[in-house]
Amino acid sequence: RTGKLIERFTSAERMAHWTMAFSFVALGVTGLILIFGKYVLAPVFGLTLFSGLAAISKTVHNFVGPLFAVSIIVFFVMYVKDNLPEKSDMQWLLKGGGLFGHAPAGRFNMGEKIWFWGGVTFLGIAVSFTGFILDFPNFDQTRLTMQQAHIVHASAALVFITMSLGHIYIGSIGMEGALEAMRDGYVDETWAKAHHEEWFNDIKSGKVSAIRSKEGG
Repeated sequence: RTGKLIERFTSAERMAHWTMAFSFVALGVTGLILIFGKYVLAPVFGLTLFSGLAAISKTVHNFVGPLFAVSIIVFFVMYVKDNLPEKSDMQWLLKGGGLFGHAPAGRFNMGEKIWFWGGVTFLGIAVSFTGFILDFPNFDQTRLTMQQAHIVHASAALVFITMSLGHIYIGSIGMEGALEAMRDGYVDETWAKAHHEEWFNDIKSGKVSAIRSKEGG
């Protein structure tokens, strides 16, 4: 490390990310309890204890759901401009994200863009839309509509959770410096050049502002 830091995420961007992340975890855990708890937890803890846990999970799930939906909209607006296609995206894929040689990338690499568009945007909209149908059954939804929404909601959520495991791993212990970036907002110049060289070069050339917030000095 050089000790020279580059601002990667502003405080507002980090707040949007962590709001979505924590609400996602709350929904994921409570959702899994509601889907599989009867078969996994009830035999271990008994029906009485599980019924209380299921009731709490249902309440948390219903109230955190709308917060998650709003956080997705805010997250999308903040990050969409940096997740648009770039020439380096295909090269990044062909290099296996760096497994088969250096893979330059912009502010976000192709792996992150797949997570943004396929996970956060597409699956996020799917679980949010169907979740509202299930959360507010007072708009004359038919039983069939509720059943179909439940199937789509649960299926999309399971795919969403599965995809998130890769993102959580890479963003925590799988890549040195990644968690620091979202926790503190800064990365070392060496990290920026190694993982997002095109973004690093744009900052060095002045094409992209190196300071984007009041605390970014």
